[in-house]
Amino acid sequence: MNNLIDFAKRHILWLGIGLVSLAIFRPGLAEIKTMLLIAIIESLAIALSGVALFAYTKIDFTRETASSNPGFIFLGVHLSVGLIVLGVYLAQYGV
Repeated sequence: MNNLIDFAKRHILWLGIGLVSLAIFRPGLAEIKTMLLIAIIESLAIALSGVALFAYTKIDFTRETASSNPGFIFLGVHLSVGLIVLGVYLAQYGV
């Protein structure tokens, strides 16, 4: 219970702003489905980042320090997933 109260104290501002914006905009079913699709795709991108981090950080492919490599892997996976989603969107709904 104490963890829940601490979580609410830390995140009350952005949770409040999110709830107020949902109340103002009153999203319909299509908007909610879009937000859920974005959340699912982003979850897959995070999972792919974890797989790539596991696969590529075990191999010593650089002579430099590996402190910035996880950030580059995370960025690269998210850019790739974003471009794939954009390509699929354009292929389905493009002219």
